[in-house]
Amino acid sequence: MKNLKLKKLKYCKICGSLDLKNISEVKNKITISRIKTKLFLIECKSCLHRTFSKLPSNSQLTKAYTNNDPLVWGLLQNEPHNNQKKNNNYNFSKIKPLYNHWIFKHLNIDKKKNYFELGPGAFNLYKTFHNKGWKCYGIEPNSFIKAPGIKKKFNEINVKADISVATDVLEHVNNPVVYLKNINSIMKKNGKIFLTFPHSQSFKSRYLKDKWSMVAPFGHVNFFSKISTAIMLKKSNFKLVLIKDFSYVEKKRLTRNILKLPIYLIKDLITLNLKNFIQRIEESILNILDLINGDQLMVVAVKL
Repeated sequence: MKNLKLKKLKYCKICGSLDLKNISEVKNKITISRIKTKLFLIECKSCLHRTFSKLPSNSQLTKAYTNNDPLVWGLLQNEPHNNQKKNNNYNFSKIKPLYNHWIFKHLNIDKKKNYFELGPGAFNLYKTFHNKGWKCYGIEPNSFIKAPGIKKKFNEINVKADISVATDVLEHVNNPVVYLKNINSIMKKNGKIFLTFPHSQSFKSRYLKDKWSMVAPFGHVNFFSKISTAIMLKKSNFKLVLIKDFSYVEKKRLTRNILKLPIYLIKDLITLNLKNFIQRIEESILNILDLINGDQLMVVAVKL
């Protein structure tokens, strides 16, 4: 993506509203050095969806992921796709399944059916269904893991899925409604879809603005509200069943950190490190608030 061409966003890609407002200027050095123009985190006043004032096209984003461009990969160290690079074992047979995933509260994995996943990433969930004997299919533009049933495009999928998953995926694409419509087209009627993505109306999002860790242009380009999610699903011919915010903050780890916090704060005061002192308090408060209003959304919907 050397010759990156950005297009100014004139309307919300979720609800179509022209009423957009700037939240804050994005000052990420990696991004700005590449695009050489001002970039703003913006919000739709109608559906509260957040994105950027200028965006690459979908083809540019796909090409960037395929070519491991730092503009989409460099800031996403916690993404499952990036974790593939840290794992020297790219053999699908040795991938560990993930039986404690939240979606298993909403389906019976022992009933073997057809499974589709958009962006399997590290393939742990995909491997779980595969091990249970499901017929598995997926789309992954650039995978370090060679798994059975993985294709490059939707038109290569010639089966109808009973269950579809796109966790931590729709925040990466230029137009999530188009992707949901494509998924809908390869699903059976009443089939379930499971989604997760960043929550635009969380405490962290509203307080940190462009400094929120999820705001990583152009690795993440969509930040969803509960309103924008409902609109997006309706446009894609899905019926919303469940939408709930959640947090990646671990309660046990947070508790341990809070118990140790006074010791670190005293050290900061002794060394006159006021910057660290303030950052520690701010981080602790934000993590507590994130448990109340999480910066991620989980969604369950059914194809109509």
